Amino acid sequence: MKKVLTIAMCLLMVASMGFAAGSKEIVETKPATLPIRTVEFWHTMSGVNATAIDKMAEQFNATIGKAQGIVVKSVFQGNDNSEKLKTLAQAGDTKNFPDVAQIVGAGIPAAMTYSQLVPVQDMYDKGGAFVTKADLEPNMIRSFTYAGKMIGMPVSCSAILLYYNKDMFKEVGLANPPTTIAEMADSIKKLMVVKGKDVERYGLNVAVRRYQLSNFIGGQGAFNFFGDNEGGRLAPMTKVTFGEDGTLRAFLTEWEKVIKTGGYKAWEDDINEEFALELFGMAIMSTARIGKITALVGDKFAWGVAPLPKVNAQDKGGIAVGGSCVVMFDPDKDSAQVDAAWQFVQYMASPEVQFQFHKDTGYIPVNKKVYTLPGVAEHLANNPAYKVAIDAIHNSHPNNQEPFDIINWEIDTIIKNHMLAFAQGKETLQQCHDGIVNECNQKLADYHKANK
Repeated sequence: MKKVLTIAMCLLMVASMGFAAGSKEIVETKPATLPIRTVEFWHTMSGVNATAIDKMAEQFNATIGKAQGIVVKSVFQGNDNSEKLKTLAQAGDTKNFPDVAQIVGAGIPAAMTYSQLVPVQDMYDKGGAFVTKADLEPNMIRSFTYAGKMIGMPVSCSAILLYYNKDMFKEVGLANPPTTIAEMADSIKKLMVVKGKDVERYGLNVAVRRYQLSNFIGGQGAFNFFGDNEGGRLAPMTKVTFGEDGTLRAFLTEWEKVIKTGGYKAWEDDINEEFALELFGMAIMSTARIGKITALVGDKFAWGVAPLPKVNAQDKGGIAVGGSCVVMFDPDKDSAQVDAAWQFVQYMASPEVQFQFHKDTGYIPVNKKVYTLPGVAEHLANNPAYKVAIDAIHNSHPNNQEPFDIINWEIDTIIKNHMLAFAQGKETLQQCHDGIVNECNQKLADYHKANK
């Protein structure tokens, strides 16, 4: 198959140089040549992020790969590897699984159903890893762990942040970014500009979807879970629990203050470009956009980022880790191939590689040893937005995580539709609340009924 291209199977060339009476036997041995193993790696990155992740593979091939006879083939497979893997599995085409694939955390429940999956924990249990679990950020380990077992290796992790226009804040007399949703509503009132009946400048732009809501739910109290079984991390999630524990209502009650300002844009067109055009004063986005915003804004105005505003001032849960991990597969039942893939997986999470990937993309380093490397302190001093993101993750509880909700795209659609209807006055707070809870639970029930 696509895996092993054997150039030479450790051939030992022995040439006898002849014999003479009383002479020594002369044997010439040529160096052994390692077998070359090709590791197929599927990723979901595009643009500058694709360049950065391809560079990872190239540098691995030129270093560890060259020394060990491993060549990584980096392949872009669109933005959702989980669906491609599911299609292969449903077709019984397990031989064409990659060795390594980048997936989001929500894809782990599906990945675990494939017999080809090799959990990262299994590799750690064998010992001898050069990137240990102790090297990794605990929040990020937790993000890709199911039932106490680490399934994927964190590689491209992000944080949700509040982006704000500093010049605009100064213009309206706002000294600091808001720390709560209620404070954010007050800021919107000052930032918005209305001409006649039209909003010329919004105070805030964000479409509240699954990603945003899971952070607002998870950050409440010391931490909170999105659904049962710790949001699907102990066992498959069968229902959402934010309706039972009151956290959804608490969020909607505060969010209604944002809606009532009249200066909130509840849908996203091109949020990056519009922030750069100063069409609104604040936006809620991932750290993965820092590089893009930097390029778009240039020196047109001063801007910054701040931690996601809390639902309640006393909340301590912080934010959930975003982004993705890489998972390993063994479609050929070839332990040597898995070992080769494991070398690349560890390499991606190693400190020097993570620091470079962070500088290239804005993703948060997954390896704690990054912060001991030379040049890191200076880099963060010169790029304070990244420092805010890193501190936000470090100040968050590891149990605040996006859910393993299995049908994440369907749940995302439910939340997006009801939150937009709430913002547009088409649904009351109660209707929005009940619609989200009941429809999410119905979709989960339907899934479990169909899949036993």
